[in-house]
Amino acid sequence: MSSNRQHSYLILGGSTKCGTTSVFNYLEFHPQICPCTMKESRYFWYDTYPVIAAGRSVDKSAGFDSLFNCKNDQAIRLEATPDYLYSTESAQAMKKTLADVRFLFILREPVDRLRSWYKFARMNGLLDATVSFSQYIEMQNAGSDKSTPQHLRALEQGLYFSFLQTYIDMFGSDKIKVLFYEDLASDPKAFCAGICEFVQIDTGYFNDFSFHIYNPSVAAKNVKLHTMFRKMKRTVRPFTRMFGDNIRKKLKLAGYKAGKAFTNANEASEEVALDLTSGQLQWIENYYLKDKEKLKSYLGIDLPWKD
Repeated sequence: MSSNRQHSYLILGGSTKCGTTSVFNYLEFHPQICPCTMKESRYFWYDTYPVIAAGRSVDKSAGFDSLFNCKNDQAIRLEATPDYLYSTESAQAMKKTLADVRFLFILREPVDRLRSWYKFARMNGLLDATVSFSQYIEMQNAGSDKSTPQHLRALEQGLYFSFLQTYIDMFGSDKIKVLFYEDLASDPKAFCAGICEFVQIDTGYFNDFSFHIYNPSVAAKNVKLHTMFRKMKRTVRPFTRMFGDNIRKKLKLAGYKAGKAFTNANEASEEVALDLTSGQLQWIENYYLKDKEKLKSYLGIDLPWKD
């Protein structure tokens, strides 16, 4: 059995609702990348808080490398669990286990991310349809402990730098690349080229690439039907790993088209109200202000978010 100490790893460690599913799908067939057999294996997750779809069958006794089927032993091993950003225990476990590891953290304007979490929570039946966006924000203010579910942590988890600091201190800035969802949305080719440069692999792979959007948050007409479809996808997905890359690419494209057709058919015709009062917006801006300033200072650039 190969050792974790002999390979290079790229961990897409955050954040949630920031396009990590799309980025994992873009990278997984790159010839110099060996993807984990599942997105969000949560191998290094230690129940820091309850997560959605937590019941994943991963045999940790077999070791982290058992989650990779690599034809090229020199390929960079890619794993994506966006909740890692929020877990000190996960960082400590990776520090202990992986000698050569780099991290990608994708960040999104915090209020926009809150809106996406709200739509996602409604879409998946985590919130009653009668709960307004304003009420959702108030629910976040109730505080959190180990039992607080993932969708009620969206406010505090937008304090990105406070969580990034753990990884910076533990692994060093040279092992960490911070990216922005807004750049992914506006120019996915340049976004992915930046990742390739960071891990020193060929950027040309993305020259004629089709960038589809995976796992969008929309308003669902029928939440139960959406939940059933989501469970069906999770059930079918592991079986696709039995095939080679060429067949898997075709299956992934077919799955994307089926998912898009279902989402379009099940999308509610009425827009979900996502407005906040001026007072609420000011409160949120003040809540994130110091963390944004620290992030800006650390990166040495202006953040691609409106003030």
